[in-house]
Amino acid sequence: MNVDKNEPSHLTNSRSRLERAGTGRVAERAVDEITRYIESNGLVAGDKLPPERVFIDMLSVSRSSLREALRVLSTVGVIDVRHGDGMYVASVKPLHSAGKALFDATEQHALRNLVETRQGIEVAAVTAAVQRATDEDLASLQQMLEQQGTHLADDPDFVWEPLEFELAIVEMGGNSWLYDIELMLRDAWQTLSSGLRASVGRHTEWHAEHRAILASMRSRNITQAQRLVMAHLSLERFEQDLAFRTGARKERAQRSADSTIQ
Repeated sequence: MNVDKNEPSHLTNSRSRLERAGTGRVAERAVDEITRYIESNGLVAGDKLPPERVFIDMLSVSRSSLREALRVLSTVGVIDVRHGDGMYVASVKPLHSAGKALFDATEQHALRNLVETRQGIEVAAVTAAVQRATDEDLASLQQMLEQQGTHLADDPDFVWEPLEFELAIVEMGGNSWLYDIELMLRDAWQTLSSGLRASVGRHTEWHAEHRAILASMRSRNITQAQRLVMAHLSLERFEQDLAFRTGARKERAQRSADSTIQ
């Protein structure tokens, strides 16, 4: 490969400064590695990044996986893709800061904001998926649910990857904007406290609801699929669970305090 002596060193030496992507979702790993590349090279807004072919080679990823990662980075404002000119650093802010700016996990109504936003995105996503998903897509989703069901049967406390089912549906619809937003929602869910997530966790019940949603998708019934998604994302159920379990914890704490005094 010919080296331009006028190029910044991070472009000519990038192979040694970027780790290869490991296991896990390829595009998500590529997002992490490109972000690490920017940070480790001390790049600032306006600095040019290597071309796509260099990242493809360094990360051993396909062009489609790399472009998915670049879409995410562009959406959250980390990079600026200038068609015909290349890719540039737009901001050195942490990757998930955009999600946190939209969904503050410490804010009083964080759970409500998250659930209501999911309702809008996931109803649109299931509508697109019913219309566009192939039989192979639906068979793959069925396999995912069967694997989760096996894990739940073996361990009732099993917890799957957050929004795994929902992200698969969004991907079937082929709308990259919806997919990027759903990734933000997934990250926002993970920023909520583990105690809050446990308080509203109903994985066995959610699994049954996922199966019903898939059945409506297989029958290409858009109205039923939309209705089931809205029922699955019942804000009232989330808030009732949270209030009940918060009250139960307070009651246990009060009994413990009373017994200590006695």
